[in-house]
Amino acid sequence: MKKFWGFVVSVSILIGISYYFSKTLAVKESIIFFPLSEEIEFTEAITTLSLIGKKSSDKHVLEWDVHSKTNEEIYLRQDLSLLFVDGKLTAKLAEWEDKSQMLAQYEKVTGEDSNLYEAVSFHYGEVHVNDDAIESVQQMSQDYLYVIDSSFSKLSSFRVPSTDEEKEWKDILDHIQSQQLQYKWDRLFDHFKIDPSMYEQIPLTDLPSYNSKPFPGFTEKQTQTIIGTLWEGLYKEFFLGLKRKDGSVEDPLGSSVPLILIAKDRSHLRVLIEGKNGYSYQLYQRITMSED
Repeated sequence: MKKFWGFVVSVSILIGISYYFSKTLAVKESIIFFPLSEEIEFTEAITTLSLIGKKSSDKHVLEWDVHSKTNEEIYLRQDLSLLFVDGKLTAKLAEWEDKSQMLAQYEKVTGEDSNLYEAVSFHYGEVHVNDDAIESVQQMSQDYLYVIDSSFSKLSSFRVPSTDEEKEWKDILDHIQSQQLQYKWDRLFDHFKIDPSMYEQIPLTDLPSYNSKPFPGFTEKQTQTIIGTLWEGLYKEFFLGLKRKDGSVEDPLGSSVPLILIAKDRSHLRVLIEGKNGYSYQLYQRITMSED
């Protein structure tokens, strides 16, 4: 499967993206998809959100933990994680290390009011088999947490509601986020003149569910290749900054949950993002299939 990444902004101008790498130099701040290793695998890949308690009368604190481990030490390890609060990117984490088997990172996050927190992580490794062969290993993980911080109820958190009150809060927070995101995504469909019925739609926060199942119309191996090249583009063109037509770079914090669109004819995928100030972004990846 060959890949092509383009970035489309406002007036739908495609900017080609090329990647250069050296066999002997690991480049910080880059994720490059290589054929997936059949020998190296992740034995741990975990993202966890935990409510710690109150910071002040109107603020609470969460701990956000990301860690992973491969079955043996490899040439390069890199983990990145994105934290969305009520459908907006609020924080991000990244860690890399040469000649490593394990990575661990955590951060304390301050919030206020009642929110839905969602964290998505991509765990990546570059495996040098010999002087001529490089492979990848990858895994996604996620966590989510509903935090209830209201003057009418005690500070609490849950993943699955166990009381009527928690169920009511879940319905409220889900409804608010769904409405806000759908409004933004509909605006992006209109802006880029995209017919949504031509695509399978997957919010980035749902992507980890495809760790072990295929996209519609693809095999599991093809799906993992698409996911690897997708994160390659997301890292450079979303995580590190959203590039505008004029060459300026917008901080992705405050932007919407990216919506992944997989063409039902299997020819390409798109990623739609609305920046914090309402600017429209589109990433484009052409898909050329090969037989497994």
